[in-house]
Amino acid sequence: MLIGLDIENIAVIERASIEFENGLNVVTGETGAGKTLLINSLNMVLGGRTAKDLIREGTDFARVSAVFFCNGIDSILEENNIPTDDGNVIISRKLYRDGRNICHINSIAVNVSLLRTIGERLVVIHGQRDSGEIIDTSTHIHFLDEFSKNSNLLDEYKVIYKELKDTENALNKLNDDFISRQNEIDYLKYQTTEIESASLSPDEEEVLLERKKLLENAEAISLHSEKAYSLLATGGAKDLLYDAMRELERLSGIDADAESYHSKAADLYYEVEELSRDVSSYLSRMEFSPYELRDVNDRLDIINTLKRKYNGEISDILEFYETATKRLSLLLSYDENKAELEEKHQKLLMKIEGAAERLSLSRHKNAQILSEKLAFELSQLDMSGCRVEFSFSPIPYGENGNEAVELLISTDPMQSPKPIAKIASGGEISRVMLAIKSVFSDFDKIPTLLFDEIDTGVSGRAAEKIANKMKSLSKSYQLICVTHLPVIASSGTHHLLIEKNMTDSGFKTTIRALNENERISEIARIISGDNINEISLKNASQMLGLVQ
Repeated sequence: MLIGLDIENIAVIERASIEFENGLNVVTGETGAGKTLLINSLNMVLGGRTAKDLIREGTDFARVSAVFFCNGIDSILEENNIPTDDGNVIISRKLYRDGRNICHINSIAVNVSLLRTIGERLVVIHGQRDSGEIIDTSTHIHFLDEFSKNSNLLDEYKVIYKELKDTENALNKLNDDFISRQNEIDYLKYQTTEIESASLSPDEEEVLLERKKLLENAEAISLHSEKAYSLLATGGAKDLLYDAMRELERLSGIDADAESYHSKAADLYYEVEELSRDVSSYLSRMEFSPYELRDVNDRLDIINTLKRKYNGEISDILEFYETATKRLSLLLSYDENKAELEEKHQKLLMKIEGAAERLSLSRHKNAQILSEKLAFELSQLDMSGCRVEFSFSPIPYGENGNEAVELLISTDPMQSPKPIAKIASGGEISRVMLAIKSVFSDFDKIPTLLFDEIDTGVSGRAAEKIANKMKSLSKSYQLICVTHLPVIASSGTHHLLIEKNMTDSGFKTTIRALNENERISEIARIISGDNINEISLKNASQMLGLVQ
């Protein structure tokens, strides 16, 4: 419920603090006093659209804060990291002339969108010209589902519906992409075949480049290696070292100190001998085919062409090949995938048909019950003989089933029921809304209802019945009713008066709670205008139940 509203710099309201109570809160005031500003202020703090011209002249901002008590929104607060306080909720919104909005919920800054989401769970504002919830036929199915307690059936249906839509989208994509898919298959086949035929290996290029270097220098390699061998082998360094070793051997036989020289000479001799063998072996290996260089260059040309084409090294080309092969396999399995999807689609159609039928059976069964309850409630609102029924029309499967639902009404027993917007007056639409709220009062989760002069267009017995219905409804909801009818104003448990007075700085609007004597005077004013007399005062007292 709404506990209090604090308003600052809203049009002609400089500052106002309003306290509300449980039950039926009535708001009255002369025409032009500013009753609409109360609605605008509450709408602003609930996240509604707000124009900058609402800001009071001479000030830079407008601010509204509201205190609620509602346990039903703790979960959404926690989801958005907003602290909870045992059901207490404090909301504020500050609007600047430059368009900035600063919003807080329990002292945590939030955006207007979240403010609106939470506000919709706290208060519903109904006005004579704001009965879109009833006139909008798309909402009628929700009324019926809520009354029928179809939440489980709807959840079951929506799971199947989502899976069905996903499957249909996948099938449509397969069908729509046939040409592009075939082009991609052809291109991937060409690419994978090209890479396969190249038979690339990761280190191949490095080996080929090294071999190319040797082949290009084959003549120089032969020349230098043969000359080196001739200098090392017989008649070269080896023979000279052998002669030196023999002479040092003879010297060591004469002088023992020369033994070390002989030993070193022997080591050098054997090393040169081994080196000459290695050079000889190297020479034997360096056999060059006159065609090998051509083959190596041809292979390197293939590798370089692929590197340019696929914009990478051999490792990148092989990685691309693996990815392309997998993609090609997936595309080539199109027929298999399509068959699986079509089979799944048929099974889902059967499932959704059953789920939709269960929903429809529940709706048709409860539509009659709800129609009778609404007709009864309307008879209590001076609309006796009113006929109410629900119309069902087949539609393609959608989020709520395969039927459209519309609430039809006839205020003339001799006429067949028709859409509300076509036949009901403003006052009748208001009473239909009251009837719906009365039927739903046992399980509607929104705690506060605000009625903005929905009694316009009614009087006499109809007004009295609306007042009785509001008193009854206030047992399930907190009601705030802006009214101009004395019979409704006198039904309130808490009475607020909105006044506009001239001050030195211009007109100012104030809002205050009335005591018993003030209520008598205000209701007398509503009855007789400015000509308040003993008769109107007595009538007011009688309406308030203060005198017999």
